[in-house]
Amino acid sequence: MSLIKVDLVIPVLDGYSELKSLFESFKKQENIQIVNIVVPITIGDDANNANKTKELCKEQSAIYFEVLKKDFCHSLIREKAITEYCKSDIVILLTQDIKLTYSNSMYNLVKDIASGEVVYTFGHQTCSKRNIEHYVREFNYPKASYIASKDKIEKCQIKAFFASDVFAGVDRKTFIKLGGYQGLKLPTNEDMLYMHSLLTNGYKAKYCADAVIEHYHSLPAKKLYKRYYDAGRFFKMVGIFDKYNKNSSGKKLAFYILKEALKHFDLITVIRWPFNMMIRYIAMKRGSR
Repeated sequence: MSLIKVDLVIPVLDGYSELKSLFESFKKQENIQIVNIVVPITIGDDANNANKTKELCKEQSAIYFEVLKKDFCHSLIREKAITEYCKSDIVILLTQDIKLTYSNSMYNLVKDIASGEVVYTFGHQTCSKRNIEHYVREFNYPKASYIASKDKIEKCQIKAFFASDVFAGVDRKTFIKLGGYQGLKLPTNEDMLYMHSLLTNGYKAKYCADAVIEHYHSLPAKKLYKRYYDAGRFFKMVGIFDKYNKNSSGKKLAFYILKEALKHFDLITVIRWPFNMMIRYIAMKRGSR
């Protein structure tokens, strides 16, 4: 089996320890040749952490560039990394806080891009801790892989464009050809915008259930509100998703969480459920205004 050559893009904010752990885990990945690692480093409040991250990048022969916190956005820094710094045909996008579950996680993510079947993939996110995010991951990342294409849009509506750059594979030439994230400074959901661009232009993407990572957030109320407020802002900014049904997908997720929590006698999640869902709903509505 020939090695698949890839570049990696890992945006980092105060993430020295997490990045160091990631670098170690890359050594265990099979059938993958990592050519370049590009690390956009956002300079946050912890200058010492940023300096340690730079030194770590130098030790690992990784490429890095600096981003001021006021200039950070999910779309532009990834777009810059992919278009200006990456050279390989396939790019893997990661966030600093993931854990690669298996030695074949990266290979399973990109093998269908290498074969030419699809031009974008995203992996299977899991949460081992039983909480609301555990059920969210179960709902959004099923056990079976699937292909996303233009002919699925009418049936799936907004869900057709679901994707995640937390752990994703990108065909670099297609990304550049389609204009990436359109040069927009987006607060979040840049992956969803790119998926829309792919599918509406006739390309195919794949959710890879066998490309498994551990990833979740236990967000306090204030940060949860901000996350969904930003999601609402995203939908308002781009406008192209207004014609698709969003409410049915959100309701299905909410009631899936409640049903599964009750089934597992997860009383803490049941108690937190109405408040968590209310924060998400209100934040999204206000952000979209």
